[in-house]
Amino acid sequence: MKKILGLNFGRAHGNCRKFLDAAMEAAKKEAEGKDVEFEIIDCMKLKITHCIGCGACSRKLQSGVEQISCIQKDDFEALSDAVLAADGIILAAPVYVLAQTGQLKNFIDRFGPAHDKAYMLFENALREDTEGFVPLPENCLKRHLVSYISVGGATTQNWVSYGLPSMNLFGMSLNMKVVDQLDAYGSYVPDRARMLTEQSERMGRRMVDALDMKTSEITWESDPGTCPVCHCNEVTMMGHNKISCPICGIYGELKMVDGEIKAVYSKEQQDRSRLKFTGVMEHQVELNRRDRYPKFDEYVAKFRAMQDEM
Repeated sequence: MKKILGLNFGRAHGNCRKFLDAAMEAAKKEAEGKDVEFEIIDCMKLKITHCIGCGACSRKLQSGVEQISCIQKDDFEALSDAVLAADGIILAAPVYVLAQTGQLKNFIDRFGPAHDKAYMLFENALREDTEGFVPLPENCLKRHLVSYISVGGATTQNWVSYGLPSMNLFGMSLNMKVVDQLDAYGSYVPDRARMLTEQSERMGRRMVDALDMKTSEITWESDPGTCPVCHCNEVTMMGHNKISCPICGIYGELKMVDGEIKAVYSKEQQDRSRLKFTGVMEHQVELNRRDRYPKFDEYVAKFRAMQDEM
């Protein structure tokens, strides 16, 4: 059985929940006759405090015998377990001061460090090769799909400008495949709210369809944005015409194309985005963890083949 999880980081009866409900209801209709389970969690009812930087989650991962968990006692673990158990996640969160609510960032900060997909795959391979070590749960290593709904009341987009970019941090470590995203600013304007509801419904249907596709078969059908990978519009100027996507961490150039200035990223750069497996693997090398894995190159080849089949 597949599972689609709806996460609402806004008010229980606010616009985040309204658009999330629209997406989930459309998904349920699309999934009729299929073996798909649905759940919505109102996260504002949960207590999720900030990361204290103790590193216990990473030490447990590297222990070989303990499973990943946080030592703080609040609602984080229950939400973490729900995220890992899901196959598809639709996340709705409000924009407060240009970016998403702090509770969501608290979750991301505590979830990400020990749930980096490459990190977990390397450690799991090491566990399988070492007598007495305990493999990680399957939920940690399977494919996860995600779609984002960033909700703001402002009627001009530049008052919610960090909404979608900051939401992309949610699925980055776990290497989630982003299926869709919606910048739902001006959500209190009646005509726009109706349009946003329709787009949320489309998002729900697309999530159900994506469950039966390989990752390579999932195409992007929403606003293409400036970056061809994360589809956000942020660009960091690196001097002259060199640029970087701050979300993906890839480099490109500003070029004149058909009379318009466009951000151009090579396929090689797109493939090393932080949102892809190559990107999270590159981060493990950057952190000098290669020496920890005697069969590093063998593991990498195995993991690449695994990704191609997802």
